[in-house]
Amino acid sequence: MSRIRFSIITPTWNQAEFIRDTMDSVLTQSRRDLEYIIVDNCSDDGTEEIVRSYMEKDPRIVYIREPDHGQAEAINKGLKRAKGEIVAWLNSDDLYLDEHVLERVDRAFCRYPDAGLVVGDAWYCDKDKNLTEYNPADRKVPKWVIRRWYYIVQPAVFWRNRGALLDEKYHYVFDWKFFIEAYAKEKVHYTGIPFALYRMYEDNKTGQNNAKRKLEIFRLQKELGDSKANTAWCYRVYQLYRWAEKEGGENAKKRIDFLCKLLFHLSGKRLVSF
Repeated sequence: MSRIRFSIITPTWNQAEFIRDTMDSVLTQSRRDLEYIIVDNCSDDGTEEIVRSYMEKDPRIVYIREPDHGQAEAINKGLKRAKGEIVAWLNSDDLYLDEHVLERVDRAFCRYPDAGLVVGDAWYCDKDKNLTEYNPADRKVPKWVIRRWYYIVQPAVFWRNRGALLDEKYHYVFDWKFFIEAYAKEKVHYTGIPFALYRMYEDNKTGQNNAKRKLEIFRLQKELGDSKANTAWCYRVYQLYRWAEKEGGENAKKRIDFLCKLLFHLSGKRLVSF
């Protein structure tokens, strides 16, 4: 029996509202040689019932339902289980653009056999899948920029399965660190083709735009050790966000975000904290 070509991993927790869209976008792919690993942190909103109803019809689904300590740990459980030559993870509120995404990804890996990662573009969309903004992956920037600015959209990235895992000490920037390391080790092929829809909605934005994430950005920059100036700036932004959450409110955060983006452009992408 030939080896499975793709392993797609979906970490989930209480996303019954969206997970059908996610699962349909994987299981209806024209490339059928895949395993679909769903790692559920004991959802109590009906997610389990939805997943098990799909399992009755599709043996390619592997369902892991057990407690975890964060999204990075959940994805790692899937990565450790993955048998596919090519792997990716797709969060349970995102989805692939159409049924031919894996076919296009496979063609790209075959055409560029030295590529370790194949990276596509993505659309942002709202809760109802209305397209809102196009996000190109290739920003035509030097390779070092990804160490300061996380500009790719994770659902549109696929890589060769060489056993790489996420750093579980991070809860917000684990994906950023993963791709920093992957970009340093592997040749990257940008397709310029949209692969995924990334849902952006209020709960999603609020969950990411907080002082805890800013603190992790500072810690990651400190760990990388590329720039004392950028590390200091990231710590200052964390302090400002912590103040805003106690005293200033959302308008204060918006002013901080504007300052960050202004400095990002003025510094030639060397001072970054978003």
